[in-house]
Amino acid sequence: MSRVLPDVWVKCPTELDSPVLILGFEVEDIAAVCGVMIFTGLFVFESLMWVFMATGAFVVFLKRLKKGRAPGMLIHLLHRWDLLRIPGVLPVREAGYSPVAADFDDD
Repeated sequence: MSRVLPDVWVKCPTELDSPVLILGFEVEDIAAVCGVMIFTGLFVFESLMWVFMATGAFVVFLKRLKKGRAPGMLIHLLHRWDLLRIPGVLPVREAGYSPVAADFDDD
């Protein structure tokens, strides 16, 4: 007597750790676009039209910058420029390891 087991296997998507996308942007990209909009609205332009034009130009720049790059590229770019610290990741600056102190003087 053979029992028929139920089919419990379901098809799994090939990419389980895909980033959260809202209108094609990652969450940090949307935060950057909102930051540009707030900054240009408060400090640079008085006209709302210019604020939207500057924000649109930034969106186009961001899309072209991220084209073909890995998700999270903006965060790692900010880390490389030392504008944002990522916990658990070593700093970008080179650390010199030497038995002699750097400010040691022979004089």
